[in-house]
Amino acid sequence: MNFPDRMDQKIVSRDDDIFDDVCELLEIDPEQIEYLIYEDFDDVDYMLYQDFDEYESTDTSWQPEHRIIEIFYTDNTQEEIEIEIGSELDEALKRIILG
Repeated sequence: MNFPDRMDQKIVSRDDDIFDDVCELLEIDPEQIEYLIYEDFDDVDYMLYQDFDEYESTDTSWQPEHRIIEIFYTDNTQEEIEIEIGSELDEALKRIILG
């Protein structure tokens, strides 16, 4: 599923040096994975939610709570994983990807 209104997306493929590390962190078998798509860590555009925020009675702006990672398997199936933003797993993934 594509979420262009949340964040830009990046691909981690078998050719990338970090592929095995990302698979290990997510506890998935790299031999069964074709590629992964993750939401970029830097390109968040919360301005898209400004209209939504105007209807809220609170003073805080809405922010996504989860990062979506799409996993594309070699057998042409796919799965989505939601990782809580700011969680230990999210921070570890960020360190691997941003190097």
